[in-house]
Amino acid sequence: MGIIITTMLMVAFGVGWTIYHTSWSQIANTQDLTIDKLADIFDAVNSTLVRWIFVFVFVIAILSIFVSHKIAGPVYRLEETTRIIASGDLTGKIYLRHGDELQDLQEAFNMMSDSLCKMVAKDREVIEKLVATGNRLRETIEKKNLDEKAVEAINNDLYGVIEELRLVTSGFKIDEADSSFAPNAESDLSASKENA
Repeated sequence: MGIIITTMLMVAFGVGWTIYHTSWSQIANTQDLTIDKLADIFDAVNSTLVRWIFVFVFVIAILSIFVSHKIAGPVYRLEETTRIIASGDLTGKIYLRHGDELQDLQEAFNMMSDSLCKMVAKDREVIEKLVATGNRLRETIEKKNLDEKAVEAINNDLYGVIEELRLVTSGFKIDEADSSFAPNAESDLSASKENA
């Protein structure tokens, strides 16, 4: 953004200096100012401005290439990292060069990626608990040891895992009409663990 403002100021200064130097200084220094002399001065101003316009166009073209690389590079990296994450690799991060534009977007994107990694890790943890509880249930049934307290404990474990899954998945909105969406599901989950 600073380059754009600098370029605008440079062009404004160049045009202002050119007009002052070629027209007003000549008008002030001309003794017998007539219409013909004034026309000659304005012709000189116009030819000088035309020459300076080519210089300004060249400078602006060079600066626009530089600025486009400062924006196009980060957009390309963002696009590539988005494809990586969409393929299932949640470890994808965006790393921009110092001075590139879109630094705030990089930080937000990397925070989103970290958040998705944590949610998937929590899902896997809950799945492991569900598998362990299912194995205990299978062992209890195989032993035909249907002690009421053991069945109640397994039932409570299964209900707890179901509630954890419900809390974890409530952090995702999958439909506009989804009423179970709770953006702070992770903090709700940690609070429910502390209460348990």
